[in-house]
Amino acid sequence: MIKKFEIQNRRFLGNKFKLLDFIEDIVNKNCNSFKSFCDIFAGTGVVGERFNKKNIKIISNDLLYSSSIILKTFLGITQINKTRLNEKIDFLNNLRSKRDNYFSTHFGNTYFTLDNARKIGIIREEIEGIARDKKEKYALITSLIYATDKVANTVGHYDAFRGDIDTMQPLKLLPPDIKTENNKLNEVYREDANVLIKNISCDVLYIDPPYNRRKYIDLYHVLENLAIWEKPKVYGKTKKFDRSNGKSKYNTLEATNAFRDLVRESNARYILVSYSNLGKKGVKTSHALIPKKVLVETLREKGDIKVFSVPYKPFNSGRSKISNHQELIYFCEVR
Repeated sequence: MIKKFEIQNRRFLGNKFKLLDFIEDIVNKNCNSFKSFCDIFAGTGVVGERFNKKNIKIISNDLLYSSSIILKTFLGITQINKTRLNEKIDFLNNLRSKRDNYFSTHFGNTYFTLDNARKIGIIREEIEGIARDKKEKYALITSLIYATDKVANTVGHYDAFRGDIDTMQPLKLLPPDIKTENNKLNEVYREDANVLIKNISCDVLYIDPPYNRRKYIDLYHVLENLAIWEKPKVYGKTKKFDRSNGKSKYNTLEATNAFRDLVRESNARYILVSYSNLGKKGVKTSHALIPKKVLVETLREKGDIKVFSVPYKPFNSGRSKISNHQELIYFCEVR
């Protein structure tokens, strides 16, 4: 039996995988006979995937190109030749190179061992030539992203790398476990959420924006670079490329107004908002930019709200002690 990987098998800041039972329980008990579910800040896509069934339309959206490729693979592909895909993954796994390439020149001996960086670079280049169509290309890039993340010399994101390389395992691609039969109704986007919200409707709208100053384009710039593969010039010790076009207003002081606009423009029967009670705890980059009071007042404009909570361990850079942390879901039944 061929070993595969699933959508949750990666490290990602804010990943809601451990909260899926909590979220699903709220939806199942409070949302009557829903036929569509929108995850408008999808990230890893695990929340939408939890509700992905043949009779439910999942609308997934994320601004990161690397995330949108993954969403298109797991939630957008309705038909693919899995035998041919497996053969191409085997071919890519058997590639060898002792020569440097764009990826190894910039990311070898820092984020990855030199051998892994060389292999990542040659595989990404080869994908451009062997992918038969967009679906196959999405699946192969997704496979490479997940394999790359497993051998990265980081703490789970790419804002920096470890001083000493302690991740020595060799790179190995696996095929993604795509449930094509569940994807017939789904829609996947890569748009500004505040623009997209004006053009869609759904029964359940799940909102999990980046509430603080940590920019995902900065935290995952290596994977974003790998997915786009335009080989831009990179800068500084951390080898980041120009990311001025990929930043979100939800990481700025515009977050409050953006959230108000998003909720007011939404066309949904039920709205769920994930919110952390981190508030002003921890380092400054973790401080919430959208005040709880604003969140509650905005939702109350749309309908009646309930609040659900569960204990949850937040991301901690190690520079602060955080206790009594909870993850909150604000649930609104729209009038």
